[in-house]
Amino acid sequence: MQETDLPAGVQYFLIALQVLALGIFLYFVWPLVKSEKWREKFIENKTARSILIVFVLIFVFVYGIGFVFDSLFPVERLDQN
Repeated sequence: MQETDLPAGVQYFLIALQVLALGIFLYFVWPLVKSEKWREKFIENKTARSILIVFVLIFVFVYGIGFVFDSLFPVERLDQN
């Protein structure tokens, strides 16, 4: 089933449910995030900084490969007659 098959009310309900879940998640996680010393853990630690840089480079590479393939080989839509 595609999302366009759902009634508009159900789509809005699902979006609202996702936003509510995000809000609850942030409510529980924010005190833990706020109490950490991020600079000491990730920026000043050379090993952790190197790992973060590698993760960012991997993300950029994967996103770039996806963009290239989407540009060169677009998805062909099949007619539903």
